[in-house]
Amino acid sequence: MPITAQAIYEQTLVVRSQIGDEAAFQELLTLYSPRLHAFARRMLAADAINRADDLLQEIWVAIFRGLPTLLDVTKFRAWAFRIARDRIYREFRRRKLLVDPLDEIDSVNLCEPEQNSVTFDPEELRRCLNTLTAGHREVLLLRFFEDMNYDEIARVTGNSLGTVRSRIHYAKRALRRAVEETTYEYKSR
Repeated sequence: MPITAQAIYEQTLVVRSQIGDEAAFQELLTLYSPRLHAFARRMLAADAINRADDLLQEIWVAIFRGLPTLLDVTKFRAWAFRIARDRIYREFRRRKLLVDPLDEIDSVNLCEPEQNSVTFDPEELRRCLNTLTAGHREVLLLRFFEDMNYDEIARVTGNSLGTVRSRIHYAKRALRRAVEETTYEYKSR
């Protein structure tokens, strides 16, 4: 995969931040805050959505403290989202919101034919995402909202590549079911 100018720029910001350049860190904060905040807000769903702002501050404090220890600046995005994920799951545990931890399933036939895509309201998508388990919601957000590849998602979640593939497969299936149920309920009215 070819490296982009944006990726080089972000890597430069990370290195400059690691050596104490406050302006570079502020720029990283500006670049990543909206994405990390959106991730936290979507992961928390309706359960603790007001907590996302406070959580974002905790995430950035952890990033700031850990930045000098990051050895591979090309992995900053996955590393930052891993920190965000850890803080979000800590919040789940604190509020006892984490339900049905997903079992690791490595051997799954992922070659199911994709059905035609259906267009629907973004608010409906948000509601349907909120019905999924945290683990399913997490992989879909990272894959489709953050455009991370499977390797990056594996680094963020701390799972094997096979587990990531399995979770994405089952998460898409669960989301499809939630959308179909919502569509069915809407048509029944």
